[in-house]
Amino acid sequence: AHHTGDDTQKKLNRFVYNNLGKAAFQVHKKLEAFAASVGASLKDLISTLIFTLFKKYDVGYALLSFGVGDCPIAVLNKQVTEVTLMNWLDVGEFGGGTRFITMPEIFQNEKFATRFGFKLIEDFSYLIMMSDGIYDPKFVVEANLPNIQKWQEFLADLNGQNEDKVTVTLSPDNKDLEAQFSEWMDFWSPGNHDDRTLALVF
Repeated sequence: AHHTGDDTQKKLNRFVYNNLGKAAFQVHKKLEAFAASVGASLKDLISTLIFTLFKKYDVGYALLSFGVGDCPIAVLNKQVTEVTLMNWLDVGEFGGGTRFITMPEIFQNEKFATRFGFKLIEDFSYLIMMSDGIYDPKFVVEANLPNIQKWQEFLADLNGQNEDKVTVTLSPDNKDLEAQFSEWMDFWSPGNHDDRTLALVF
């Protein structure tokens, strides 16, 4: 039975690698083609990339993820007492440690396979993906990401516990959700001027 389980895991890993790998490489090729069409260098289009696919089954949710760059993907359990990180970050000791989807060597590197994540979980409260424009000011360092307290503080921040007293009401019935997120993401943080992208599934 254990052998069968190992075989199933290998098949899943191969499926994730083949399908998500193709999707990531497609992004790289599209950026390459666009750069050529406008006479730009691919380095002019440096981009981080994260994405997550998820589907509900009878046994729970299957989540597949991919990441290049310093943008975290996190899943919080139903009680918001545990956090599962779906990716590792490309962070260097100094500026310039970040890797980008525009770098061809990403796809030849031995660590490429480790950029894919697969989790099967019973349920979750939040699936959160963010760019470094949110991550840097709100979490500061990578070591804070596995700490559920930091995610609880992040949710409290969204709920209005911030200097601007801006509240995002996380409800499917909230017709002002987009406007509230836009206002919240306009927070001031000295020295943090990176683009701010936040995707939250609840």
